[in-house]
Amino acid sequence: MTELVDFLDEVLGSLEMAAMCLAVGGVVWGLFVLRPWRSLGEGASAAAACCTGVLRAGAVGVVFARLSALAAKAWIIFAALGGAPSAAFLRTPLFQASVARVGMAGGLAVAATWLRRRPQSPVRWVACAFPAALLVATGAWLVHAASRLEGRAELMVLTTLHELGAASWAGGVAQLVVVWQRRRRHPELDALWPVVLRRFSAVGVSAVLLVLATGSALGRAYIGSWRYLVGTGYGAIVIAKVGLLATALALATLNFRAARRWSREGADAALYTRVPFFIEAELALLFALLFAAGALTSLPPAVDTPGEAASWVEVIEFFSPKAPRVTSPSHAAAVASARQDPLAPADENSTPAGAWSEFNHNVAGLFLLCTGLLALLERTRRVPWARHWPLGLLLLAVFLLFRNDPETWPRGSVGFWTSLRDVNVLQHRLAMLLAGTLGLFEWRARSRRAAGSGLPYIFPALGLGGGILLLIHAHSAFEAKSDFLIQMSHTAMGLLAVQVACARWLELRLTPPAGRLAGLGAVLAMLLIGAILAFYRETPVAPVRAAEARPHGVGGRARVRPADLRDR
Repeated sequence: MTELVDFLDEVLGSLEMAAMCLAVGGVVWGLFVLRPWRSLGEGASAAAACCTGVLRAGAVGVVFARLSALAAKAWIIFAALGGAPSAAFLRTPLFQASVARVGMAGGLAVAATWLRRRPQSPVRWVACAFPAALLVATGAWLVHAASRLEGRAELMVLTTLHELGAASWAGGVAQLVVVWQRRRRHPELDALWPVVLRRFSAVGVSAVLLVLATGSALGRAYIGSWRYLVGTGYGAIVIAKVGLLATALALATLNFRAARRWSREGADAALYTRVPFFIEAELALLFALLFAAGALTSLPPAVDTPGEAASWVEVIEFFSPKAPRVTSPSHAAAVASARQDPLAPADENSTPAGAWSEFNHNVAGLFLLCTGLLALLERTRRVPWARHWPLGLLLLAVFLLFRNDPETWPRGSVGFWTSLRDVNVLQHRLAMLLAGTLGLFEWRARSRRAAGSGLPYIFPALGLGGGILLLIHAHSAFEAKSDFLIQMSHTAMGLLAVQVACARWLELRLTPPAGRLAGLGAVLAMLLIGAILAFYRETPVAPVRAAEARPHGVGGRARVRPADLRDR
């Protein structure tokens, strides 16, 4: 149960970061982009109302997420220490920084309400800027920087600036999306759209440069070397962040060029036909990036775990292609193996529980490869029945239902509700539900096309959620080397799943040929996920000690034991 609360705490931390970006980014947007105290035409009032509404919602979200996370941390501490005195917890820097953060977010929410009544007042905007700045500063006490013995002050300053840059970028992109969406109810925002886009270009470039500069410095401090970047769980998440950042920057560059062309030539159709949809995809990527950043808080910096770092040779050998496992041990053998002490040395290089899990992953990969190939056939428009390819995801969900976590329902002795107390089982169930829901709704969307239907957009929305789930999936604080190698594959799949979701979104939003090209990118990313699963190996390679092996279910660790769950 403690692991489940810890996972929820990690999710709440990521949501808090996203809410902080909306709040602080809203202040930056108002001060440097919107500037409502100057005339912006008829759309000024509507734009100011949108901005202050998002700003206030973000501040309230920070209050809710921080209080919930604080309660979760208190529960974990008290459960671990057997009921520690509450006074000791109240004196911790964590509690005090959390209280300060809640106070600053609450103050910002009140200031935003005051601002909403008169958004043309520069004094009220400055009044919002003070709690917003302090809100960012309090975040430095809740991350790794506050616990360092050397260079603490410098790292805390870098963290503050890094979060300020991220908030200015992500919060500004969110404001752009809101302005674009509100055009339906406020047509006067049409004339304002290219103006705010051009103004945000300068702010966005500054924010990106700040993120890159501070992120590089923090990376050197927390990772230390190229080996730790590739060979640790912390480094793997950083690589995923870089991948998401690179994709977001590519979209941002296209938007920046369109805004520059509008400034020079006075007209550019792309500002209305492509740029808004690139911005929507950019926001999705930044949202996933914030969750990846939240996952880093659950992992120790790579420089602190040099003994657990895998070498380049181990990483390359572990991820080298192999023949998929197409035979599985019996259910009884897998359950008996999973009940053994996972730290006990194995007599062979592969245990039945590990072989069971490897079979699950490899077969799931074959499912996805076949599904992706059918999706490619559909794109040729020469095989009409290939449009039913999403049913492959539904079949995959059924397969996972009966194969994941052999000790639990429906084939094991642990009941359904009892098994959900284990965070790994819970995530496996969510992954299975996502796969089935994606397959069902995408099949309906492709077989029953209707004008104005929202069914096609369910796939990118749920796909983004699945990618985020893989990015934050089951990362323990001090995981063994073999655990890290396995988790790295899930991180790579999470990164690709986010790319699938964004590419599918652009396919739906853009007109051909750009839309078709984005759709092809989504299918290719799905095929890469299938290849990772098909080549997945549960058994550690030679350089990794057999005693480090852990059986995993599809999607992550499955170390649940019936007796343990019944005792919780």
